Amino acid sequence: MGDSALAHTYSMVQHHWLFRIVLLLYGRLVDVHVPLREGDGSTLYQEKVALIAEPDELSKCEASGRCNDLDKDKIIQVQNIIKSLWSPAPPNPFTTRFLPGREGSGSSINVRTFLSNDSGIQSVCPPIEPNAESLSDSNKKDTSSKASESWSERLILRERPEDIIKPFKEGAPANFSYELNELTNTKDLEVDLVAALLISENFEEQHSSQYFAYFQSDTDIQKVKGVNSSSSRRALSLGAIAEYRLGSYDSYFSNHLITINPSYTSDAIQDSDSLNFIGTWTPIPDLGENNFFLNMVPIGPYLDLKVNWDLRLEGGSILNQGKQASIEKDYADYGYNINVIMNGAKNSILAKFQWDSSYKKLYSLLSGQRSKEYLSSKLRYLINTNLSLGVGYEKGQKGVQFNEVDKWNINFGAKF
Repeated sequence: MGDSALAHTYSMVQHHWLFRIVLLLYGRLVDVHVPLREGDGSTLYQEKVALIAEPDELSKCEASGRCNDLDKDKIIQVQNIIKSLWSPAPPNPFTTRFLPGREGSGSSINVRTFLSNDSGIQSVCPPIEPNAESLSDSNKKDTSSKASESWSERLILRERPEDIIKPFKEGAPANFSYELNELTNTKDLEVDLVAALLISENFEEQHSSQYFAYFQSDTDIQKVKGVNSSSSRRALSLGAIAEYRLGSYDSYFSNHLITINPSYTSDAIQDSDSLNFIGTWTPIPDLGENNFFLNMVPIGPYLDLKVNWDLRLEGGSILNQGKQASIEKDYADYGYNINVIMNGAKNSILAKFQWDSSYKKLYSLLSGQRSKEYLSSKLRYLINTNLSLGVGYEKGQKGVQFNEVDKWNINFGAKF
């Protein structure tokens, strides 16, 4: 036990009932052989504290012959008890109590507490600060305020379902685009938005969970001489997404993010309906404090980097093919998704810019069906924390209905 920890123990010991019990236990242990006496036949409380908290006192006691090996052993046992009380406990990786998907929320993981047992000392009796609330009081407040929280405070606006569970700065905004379509040689209008409502959130010592219900619009209007083309679509979805964050702190890949996302999609223009399911799993390696799989980390004076990735299963059943006769009746795929986000560093000339790129590759589990891939890349200028302007490109099979796209766009983004 280091000098600083012992000094801290000494300063705290007179103010906490647990240490009084420990020292009482120590007093009973050393009553057989009393090392320090004032001459009245009893060992003083302060003398016992000094033996435990001050390494020099024990050395002096041994040198004087007043402390034998039995006394030393008893003192070390008590020191070990106190030391264990300040040992780093498995930390709660979700330390905040705010709405997921917003700034400072449970969706933002602190790398020090999420992946490391060396994050610091967690005292069993932290000092009371003015106007500070205990964790239990905070939890009670959260529980009581949940009922009075209005639905608007639990509403989130993003581009895709996977953006719901990202930290506010990383989640892509709802997108309103004017596009140049290379496949149909048309100029399109597209709306990609998800409006999600927080249903429940739970925070525990080594895991947390969040549950959302959402409405999604994936609308692409292609007009030829003022009339909708056969490729136009208005896919509307109702779905739910559950996210689980697990931290066991045991090994390199012992921390995980898991999402479950069922949905129902109906396309009013193509007259098609489908049931869909997406499940993802992300093992997170321990890369220390600069873990770009958990947080935005600097990669120079001008840019911050974050990488999101997952292994996934996607499946579904086409209830009604409608005008999209080319799509399979049922599908089951496995693959991966990689998302790279670069933000301009704060106070740099790039502070208002964000580059957001994703690549998804899926392989069919059913014979005779083709593999699928989708690429999306957007450069945004952030007007403020909620609004943005940008240019983008996307190519491949998009969304749960895997519509073929190959287009450039100019977009306006909004998120809340």
